[in-house]
Amino acid sequence: MDLRETREREISKARKITWGMIWNWIALFHRIVYILLFLALGFAIPIKNRTATWVIGFLVINWAAELRFWAKLKRIVKERHRQNLLLFTGLYFVYLMGLLYTSNMEYARFDIQVKLSLLVFPILFATIDGWIFSFLRINYIFLTYIAGCLAATIVCLTSAMIRYGDTCDSGVFFYIQLSLFHHPSYLAMFVNFAIVLIVFLTYDNFHLFKRWQLLLITLLLVFFNLMVVLLSSKMGIISLIVIYLLMAFIFFYRQSSPKKAIYPLVMLSTVVLFIWLFPQTMERLETTTKTVKNIEAIQPDMKESTGSRILVWQSGWQIIQDHPFFGVGTGDVKDALLEVYSHQGIKYAYSRRLNAHNQYLQTYLSVGLIGFLVLVAMLVWPGILAFRRKNYIYFFFILLVSMNILVESMFECQAGIVFYAFFNALLFWYSSIDKPMEQASN
Repeated sequence: MDLRETREREISKARKITWGMIWNWIALFHRIVYILLFLALGFAIPIKNRTATWVIGFLVINWAAELRFWAKLKRIVKERHRQNLLLFTGLYFVYLMGLLYTSNMEYARFDIQVKLSLLVFPILFATIDGWIFSFLRINYIFLTYIAGCLAATIVCLTSAMIRYGDTCDSGVFFYIQLSLFHHPSYLAMFVNFAIVLIVFLTYDNFHLFKRWQLLLITLLLVFFNLMVVLLSSKMGIISLIVIYLLMAFIFFYRQSSPKKAIYPLVMLSTVVLFIWLFPQTMERLETTTKTVKNIEAIQPDMKESTGSRILVWQSGWQIIQDHPFFGVGTGDVKDALLEVYSHQGIKYAYSRRLNAHNQYLQTYLSVGLIGFLVLVAMLVWPGILAFRRKNYIYFFFILLVSMNILVESMFECQAGIVFYAFFNALLFWYSSIDKPMEQASN
């Protein structure tokens, strides 16, 4: 009888171990799926909005199918940086509050759907297993993103060459005609961030590279510099110049590497050279300068991008004066702008149904002072945190976003919102724990 009981206990114990092993294999499967999907998303962001949307959908499905919700909740309770990540959902909830006093519920529902990434990524990163985000795996995500930018730019340039062979029109190499996947401003921003990643990943691992590898990296940077200039995005070019100047400053003063400070200045010289070589880009920059110098001369029917933006900003400011505290509501911002365009005779903006072309202004118009302050805090707080911790990749990411949303309502479309929400959550995690980030949080 004792022998039989002992055997039954052993069999029962073996069954428990087997079920435990199955559970661990399931958990490992979900981890692997997370990693593959994050890599896919990094590659997809510069290329195709729809692909990125599908990847996000699969991430949410994997998160829900993983179950273990109690374990996810415990991770948030135990770890401060996970709690801090959830603060980035604040802007989304402010937009939800804006539904209470909006009239155009159809547009409001669309806007809330577009901004879902502001909710999804902080929750994902705050709850999933920290084993996924080792220092090495995050670098792999960066590399797939760089590969995505390279693929997107090569396809754009190849397409331009083919079209030039058919038409002999050099305009296919510039601005809208060059950028196949995104508006030139967005693609230029994506490429600029890839440049930041390349420089700092190379700098941090300089001793691992051979000379020929460093030469290839330099050629890649020069190619990306060329693409930013060809894309002719004014803020893209300004951002790139600021990036290289700040890199030189950081390498010289904060990193005590005077020799390495020369490198970003050399890269900057290639940017200046490309601007000088291509009159189409130079002409856009000169036109912008003239427009800014003669703001009083801007007419309501002006179609030039800088002039039309200034008219749109003036219209937005007029609405803010009428709704200084709460804005017009999540769904009514487009209607309010169109009404002012019509009243002021700004035909181009009205016909194109232009948004505010400034995310700070767009947010203020929609959800008022609170939304504006939350947006600013979402950029200033992590920016300061990243700079103090010398996480310059995160710092430059915040800088890029902060500059680009001065001239684009980046959170009003999938291309901008997914780029910000994904990399902000990833880089906040990257910045919040010590390197190497090998500690797994279960």
